[in-house]
Amino acid sequence: MYAFTAPGYEPRVLTEEPGGCMGFAPVPGRDDALFAITEFYPIFKSEKAGIHLYEAVDGLEVPWIGRRVIDLPFVHRITTIESGGTAYLVAASVCAGKDFQDDWSRPGTVYAAVIPEDSAAGWDLIPVLEGIHRNHGMNVGTHGGEETVFISGDEGLFALRPPSSVSGEWEVERLMDHGISEVYPADLDGDGVDELAVIEPFHGGRMAIYKDRDGVWEKQYESELAFGHGLWAGTFAGERVVIAGNRSGAKDLVCFRVTSPGFDVERIVVDPGSGTTNMDVVRLPEGEALLTSNPEHGEYALYFSKGDDER
Repeated sequence: MYAFTAPGYEPRVLTEEPGGCMGFAPVPGRDDALFAITEFYPIFKSEKAGIHLYEAVDGLEVPWIGRRVIDLPFVHRITTIESGGTAYLVAASVCAGKDFQDDWSRPGTVYAAVIPEDSAAGWDLIPVLEGIHRNHGMNVGTHGGEETVFISGDEGLFALRPPSSVSGEWEVERLMDHGISEVYPADLDGDGVDELAVIEPFHGGRMAIYKDRDGVWEKQYESELAFGHGLWAGTFAGERVVIAGNRSGAKDLVCFRVTSPGFDVERIVVDPGSGTTNMDVVRLPEGEALLTSNPEHGEYALYFSKGDDER
């Protein structure tokens, strides 16, 4: 596991083992610790996957101390959310097992666990949503005025709200009933309410934007992708945008700039042929930047907006 720090962004090894790090999640209230999925190996060789907690000893000095806190085969996405003064770790398995690479017969499950004050004291992982095939997308946003975990798979898009007290139950609402690969909530028309940008279906051929109109999610825009993978939506460099990767075809990294509240959209190629697999927007001393993993270029990359004349 590497950390890249400004201004030189030279890689620093935080920990060497185990590998197979599929994703990260912050530890609420701490800037010296993180959760990471480990032992998720290509191609879906993930029977021994689980979740590690890594804690810094002295800033970014190495090594960080890591220990496995949860065993969860095929865990593919994790996030954290707080409710009623309690912090939760949410984890989703992409399937329950495989006999071969394209075997999706056994659905995955979404689990939640209270994050204990003493991480060595044991974790009570409970299922909150079961029976989701190709459970691929997870993100935290706002729905109905409450912080929500969005989950997507072949069965559709679901909103999971944590209980207001530890003894309560998670609330599950299905928002869409068609296959969705990835989801990113963001206010893309400036009305103060999040829309949903999605890639559909699994590793799919479309990026679409949906808006909630009186409880019905209506499609406002769509554009073709080729093996869509990697998605981000929000305000970047003062513009409302959706950014998506293509892992097939021309393999371009593309930006969709929403130019009006009516969802007029301009499509911009950010980097041709990058084959981008994942991305996030980060705040750096130099300003806002798009951070991506680009396997076709063999790199991690930072992109800075140069304004309308040099986009």
